[in-house]
Amino acid sequence: MFKQITNLNGDEMYLITSLWIFLVFFLLVACMLVWMKKDHVNYMKDIPFMDSEERDGEPLHRN
Repeated sequence: MFKQITNLNGDEMYLITSLWIFLVFFLLVACMLVWMKKDHVNYMKDIPFMDSEERDGEPLHRN
C-alpha cells in the first residue's frame, strides 16, 4: 500500500489539488459557522417546529 503512495509518477498534482480544495472548503465552512449570527442559528433551529404563519407571515392554503 505504501509503495503506491510513494510511487506516484507525476500524479501527485491531483492529490495536492484535491487536498487544497478540501482544506479551503472546510476552512470556509468553519469560518462561516464561527461568524454566523446566533439569532440566525436559533431561527434556523426552530424552523421545523414553526407554523407556516410564523415563517412566512402567510397561512398555508389547504383545500
